[in-house]
Amino acid sequence: MLYNAGAAVFGNIDQIAASDFEAAWRTNALGLFLCANAVVAGMRRAGQGHIVVTGATASKKGGANFAGFAAAKAAQYSLAQSLARQLGPEGIHVAIAIIDGVIDIPRTREMMPDKPDEYFLDPDAIAESIYQITCQPRSAWTFELDLRPFAEKW
Repeated sequence: MLYNAGAAVFGNIDQIAASDFEAAWRTNALGLFLCANAVVAGMRRAGQGHIVVTGATASKKGGANFAGFAAAKAAQYSLAQSLARQLGPEGIHVAIAIIDGVIDIPRTREMMPDKPDEYFLDPDAIAESIYQITCQPRSAWTFELDLRPFAEKW
């Protein structure tokens, strides 16, 4: 299972409404909980499975204008880690891919027309990296994978 749902609510505590904050949490954290809950029984029966979560830079650090998004992504990250610790011994690999940058899609190109190609993450490269997580032998599972374009200042 790949959990790639996200609700990006940007703004600080003075700018976002409680309903927006809650909606971001519902999509990022509660949504992951519900999806994982729906697939875990089948993975247990099979004795194996993969749950990969698409995180963001905000999963690990909150910016001033990321009050809703960072809180939701941090909750998602913590849930993924809890799932990994519980389900790993049962043969179910849980991992999170932290996307640290802007994905190269038409919408982001329109928003940032002056940015060079090096600024963006290639969606196909992201998909390949996530696929590789699902190919890892059980003796060397990744929990957290950071993906960023080579020119990203981090």
